[in-house]
Amino acid sequence: MPRFARLLCALLLLCPRPAALRAQTGSPPEPVLERRAVPTAGAAGRVPAESDPWVTSYVGLSGRTARMNMGQLDRALEPYRTSYARLAAEDRTRVRQAFDDLIPDQRFSRYPISAPQARAIVYLALGPSERRGRDGDCDGPRRRGGGTRCDQAIDSLSRQAAWMHSSILAMGRSGNRRPRDQELAALRTMSEQARAMVLGASGCGCPAARDESEALLTSTREAVDVYEGSSMPAWMSLGDQRVQRIARLSDSLERTFLRCLGDG
Repeated sequence: MPRFARLLCALLLLCPRPAALRAQTGSPPEPVLERRAVPTAGAAGRVPAESDPWVTSYVGLSGRTARMNMGQLDRALEPYRTSYARLAAEDRTRVRQAFDDLIPDQRFSRYPISAPQARAIVYLALGPSERRGRDGDCDGPRRRGGGTRCDQAIDSLSRQAAWMHSSILAMGRSGNRRPRDQELAALRTMSEQARAMVLGASGCGCPAARDESEALLTSTREAVDVYEGSSMPAWMSLGDQRVQRIARLSDSLERTFLRCLGDG
């Protein structure tokens, strides 16, 4: 071998080996970066509390109906000097339950509620605004000799029954004629108030009003369905018999609620 070739071989033997040759001879591999998942629980292993489902539906571009409904609720809560976001967690739970009771099988983010429905939901959940904060338990037994929250609730229900009595009679044959949208809104409000009477009769210690309240709820729902399916005014579409039945039940309920209030 020529002298120049022997010198070149010696230089190649002295150079460091490439990375591929080092891997083949068992050298340690290059470090690899690993992406780690961010933990969802706290340091103590607790899962964060579930957020309010209505507040969650309120956020985002798809929450237009929820935002409108929240506005209706906040306006209904103005007499209580609060808003939905400022309510305590247990009160917000009561409001959501009242929505489910009043409008079953519907979602808050999809079903637009009216102003009367919002007021009915707030009333079912929190009771009358006049006594808000003084007696926070309407589900327990009523106390004698005091203006409890349930006393105020029953008094309000008796006043609503009186309003229903006069309003339904105004839709009779000899009543005053009103625009169709006003008559339909009045009938829907009657149905909502009848549902509140069913719940209030049981929750606030007036079981005598339970059966009549359920009968009134059935009658007002039928009246709404009949009126919505007709193009005639109320006195023609509802008929005297249906009008008189609602008037008779609401008048009797007013007296029953007043008796419960007097016995408390």
